[in-house]
Amino acid sequence: MQIPVHKTSVMQALQSAVARGYVWHVSGVVSAEKLLALEEKFAERYDIGLSRWQRCRQRKQGAAGVRFFAYPEQGTTRFLWWLLFTDGENAAFQQEHGRRKASDRNGRLCWGTEFELVQLPSLKGKISWSWRMTRERMQEWQGEIQAAIRTTRNDEAIKAVMARLVRLPGFKGVRQQVFELHGFAKKDWGRIRRKAKSWEPPARPGYVRFRSDETVPAAQVVQRLLMGQTPFGTEPVILKQESPEEETMAVVNADRKTGLPIPRGRDACRVLLVREAEQIQTFIAERWSYESIRLWLLDRYGEAFDIPLPAFRERVRRALQVKAAPVLKEVSRATIQPVLVVEQAEEKKNEQPEKTRRLSWEEKRAGRFPGSGTTVVHNSKPNRDELY
Repeated sequence: MQIPVHKTSVMQALQSAVARGYVWHVSGVVSAEKLLALEEKFAERYDIGLSRWQRCRQRKQGAAGVRFFAYPEQGTTRFLWWLLFTDGENAAFQQEHGRRKASDRNGRLCWGTEFELVQLPSLKGKISWSWRMTRERMQEWQGEIQAAIRTTRNDEAIKAVMARLVRLPGFKGVRQQVFELHGFAKKDWGRIRRKAKSWEPPARPGYVRFRSDETVPAAQVVQRLLMGQTPFGTEPVILKQESPEEETMAVVNADRKTGLPIPRGRDACRVLLVREAEQIQTFIAERWSYESIRLWLLDRYGEAFDIPLPAFRERVRRALQVKAAPVLKEVSRATIQPVLVVEQAEEKKNEQPEKTRRLSWEEKRAGRFPGSGTTVVHNSKPNRDELY
């Protein structure tokens, strides 16, 4: 799974998914150590790794579409996650008993305790989905504004609070709430600091625009959090061998030296999977998870295996079939070829020589020769009396 770098991009993706019918949701918080296991569980149960066109095809057939989102919680080593699905036939309706509907007042989709996704009317009378701050978060902002205004030594405190308000994601609901907080601050300023010069709040946050954002593999974000680093950054990640499985992976990387070049391009993943098919079968026999196998290959060969887990599972299955195909061909040649030789010999024995006989003039004149495999032989020209 790929995680966008910016928080606003994930909020946009959630808003767009709910607007397209993914109104049922299950959400929660999970530690960084368990995120990949949670993703693999959902991938096996609900096929969360399908492409957009595959989900669209499933929805046309009456099945429910399922999507999975996750983002690191600020200041912690935990992840906020959301499992969204549409109406239709799916195992999520049977197994996820705590599901809620985003359109219900008590079942709104929330971003922790900070934002909630609601339906707001527009100027043209249409209703659209947008993010806004929760009631608790609005009360916290009002408390911070009041405390900053009562700091009468200088105006830096209120300026700092207003600067933080401007940096909030500029969704429609958030912009309206920021405008309300500006009015609250202006009114409280005039009531508490009457002798001070008049103060005007800054502008509201800018509009949010849909754009493609940079993404990072979930495994890399997890590794950075576990190493005490920021979830997104440019500094390299130093891996530690904490589990016996990771120690085994390091030994395999050190001892196994094929000396073959590493391919690049579109078919690099398929070529490398066929090359490492025996080692992958060994890992599967030792009950390694597919995510662990993918991480081993990612560490060994690089970006060729920077792919979603469901796609990796399908490519492994195909690679193992391709590896087993030559063996099956050799067996089939050894068993089928002698049989073909015997059958050809029997057919030659049973073949009869071509029949050669002299046709009458009536048969020649009619142009239809009885039987098959016959040969027309003209020994002499017909007499003139035989023509009429």
